[in-house]
Amino acid sequence: MKKERAIYLVAGEPSGDFIGSETISELLKLYPDMTIHGVGGHFMEKFNFKSLFPMNELSIMGILPVLLKIVPLYRRINQVVEDVLDKNPDIVILIDSPDFNHRVAKKLRKKLFKSPIICYVAPTVWAWRQKRVKSMSRDFNHLLSILPFEDKFFNDNGLNTTYVGHPVIPKININSEETFRSKYNLNDDPILIFLPGSRDSEIKRNIKPFEVAFVEIQKQIPNIKLVIPVNKKKKSLIDKYFTNAIFISDERDKFLLFKDADVACATSGTVTLELGLALTPMVVIYKLDFITWAIVSRLAKVKFVSLVNLVLNKRSIEELLQKRCNPKNISKSVIEILKKDKTYLKQKKDLQEFKNLIESNNMNPSKKAAETIYNILEN
Repeated sequence: MKKERAIYLVAGEPSGDFIGSETISELLKLYPDMTIHGVGGHFMEKFNFKSLFPMNELSIMGILPVLLKIVPLYRRINQVVEDVLDKNPDIVILIDSPDFNHRVAKKLRKKLFKSPIICYVAPTVWAWRQKRVKSMSRDFNHLLSILPFEDKFFNDNGLNTTYVGHPVIPKININSEETFRSKYNLNDDPILIFLPGSRDSEIKRNIKPFEVAFVEIQKQIPNIKLVIPVNKKKKSLIDKYFTNAIFISDERDKFLLFKDADVACATSGTVTLELGLALTPMVVIYKLDFITWAIVSRLAKVKFVSLVNLVLNKRSIEELLQKRCNPKNISKSVIEILKKDKTYLKQKKDLQEFKNLIESNNMNPSKKAAETIYNILEN
């Protein structure tokens, strides 16, 4: 008879919340009476899960913003550590958000916490701050990675790693007779997606150049339709800038959109992986505060920031970062793809190569993750 298990998960942002919910869904098939504790958002809360505190308190990006919130963040780190020690779960799964979660893992080890601690989603140590891998191999029992080149790097550096893939893969690959165009009566008008980011700071920085760029895009392509997928709680930050845009918050509609859209202007992050798997041509934009950019740009060990370019190890997607993230460059790059000539065709070919690499293990990622967790618990 299987022992009833207790798991503790911590997600610090929407992408981690989604991964956490998919992991819980699969683990419940293996442990129907499992109890769940931790920190998460609305995806995880569907599973009779009550977050220790609001997850959005952890959604902070950049060195300066983190420094400004350092005292409350450390308070939350200590709160999670004390809660883990109090609940004494069979396993702790820390999802992404490395600046927060890795400190939790380190403190738990110092407190002699004995149960396995799993890191789900690898930080980009292969890109910058590579010395972190040493502390990771000390503080974590296992890493679940979502990119195909990561397992070799971390295994070679002493951290047991399993490549599971990204849980969004099955969602994107679901076949549906319904299309986004038919559902929203868009006919054959070109569709442009704008994805400004999930954090308030990202949204505020990326809206300004895109708003001006979209005016120019509309001048050249008057019938273009702008669609903005956004969390309902973040809509008020965006809707006043784009009065004629279509706003969607339903996850299924988002993936239908990705398949029908002609081009996306996307903030660098997990969403570029989703777009790549949907074979949606894109332009990647990103702006950081000056201090964070000055430090990161000097320490980075890689040429690219978007996941598509990193996996393919070549510049397939146009990356407009910092000063290059301006209205002129954005409008020019988006319009170039909408011409549907060389740039468009080359990117579509590259995206197919990217999709083949990401989906190479032919397994449901969340199921693979749950089975790995199960084996750690039972062996």
